[in-house]
Amino acid sequence: MRFGIHMPQRGGFARNVQRAAEIGCQTLQVFIGNPTSWNAPQLEPAEVARRRRVLQECAIDPLIIHTAYLVNLAAKKEEFHVKSCRLLRQTLHNAHLLGSPYVVLHIGSHGGRGYQEGMDLFISTLEKEMKDWPPGVELLLENTAGGGTSLGGTFISIGKILHSLGERAPLGVCLDTAHAWAFGYDFSSPEGLKKTMGELCEHIGMEKIKAVHLNDSSSPCGSYRDRHSHLGEGFIGPEGLKAFLSYPWPEKMPVILETPEMGTDRAAVNLARLRSYARESPEV
Repeated sequence: MRFGIHMPQRGGFARNVQRAAEIGCQTLQVFIGNPTSWNAPQLEPAEVARRRRVLQECAIDPLIIHTAYLVNLAAKKEEFHVKSCRLLRQTLHNAHLLGSPYVVLHIGSHGGRGYQEGMDLFISTLEKEMKDWPPGVELLLENTAGGGTSLGGTFISIGKILHSLGERAPLGVCLDTAHAWAFGYDFSSPEGLKKTMGELCEHIGMEKIKAVHLNDSSSPCGSYRDRHSHLGEGFIGPEGLKAFLSYPWPEKMPVILETPEMGTDRAAVNLARLRSYARESPEV
């Protein structure tokens, strides 16, 4: 596995990549632009070249782009839906320019229109939009913590999206441990891990997992509350995280930390803890 963090924007792209490499990151996740804005930046060729050069110099691979939080392909209001489609296209374009193979997307919310209508709109939107996506970039659907009007909390629902769009669709999955835990998937015991991974393999397939967000959770299992915690300090705990890491993941699987206080010294502490857990993980 290749370990990294989600790096905040402050400080500038090049400096942040260098800082990540200095604390031992092999991969990195970033926003391109303001995560709470509808406007994606237009990257000039010289800036693209500079960013690609620093990524190569710092041996950061892969670079993962996270979409802005506003993007919701199941939005009830047409205005938001149109803006979401446009912003996603812009994000995918920028990822292509930077050589990023993955763009992570929250599956979103049906906004009160109803679960099935929301899912139908999400799937039909992807089917329409993906025809114009740039080559070499996959959209990774991130599982949610569930609750309220959110979509994509269950592995079954994500599997249905993938199966509806077919094997050739440029889609994969980003598995978030804190979100899965909040929905009710247990990683904290051998029995819970076996059941959780069994459901994931059955409904999604390991070959579709292209990235992992490894986070502890400060909320109980099944709480539907998305509350990330420093590694080993939450309800999943050290043994649960070690067991998760012991699963036979692909050698180059990017594992991204989204723990609190990213961009501070705590990032290095969490990254060191992650490496320690990986070394101490039991045989499965």
